[in-house]
Amino acid sequence: MLNPTKLSDGTVKLGTYNFDHDHARKALANMIILHEYPLSMVDHIGFKMYFNALQPLFKVCSRNTIKKDIFKVFEVEREKTMKLLDTNRSRIAITTDMWTSNNQKRGFM
Repeated sequence: MLNPTKLSDGTVKLGTYNFDHDHARKALANMIILHEYPLSMVDHIGFKMYFNALQPLFKVCSRNTIKKDIFKVFEVEREKTMKLLDTNRSRIAITTDMWTSNNQKRGFM
């Protein structure tokens, strides 16, 4: 595949594009995390058709596979957070608030 790149002088240079399937899967996992999409979206026909139109080389994985990818992202971020907390010399207070919805009679944190 050719990858056009616009240079500062306005000319266009053609280079090669290498598709990285692992990078695409990580980006999909991050998109699901960021926007809180349901894991089942990877099973939707429209989603698969859209991805196929964007990048035919990308094989959409199952919801179980994307769940594993999301847990890997969680573990990496958890380790980074724990290292950051270990270097912190001050105290940290973690609080929560509980409230009940009037129309649903459900509790929320």
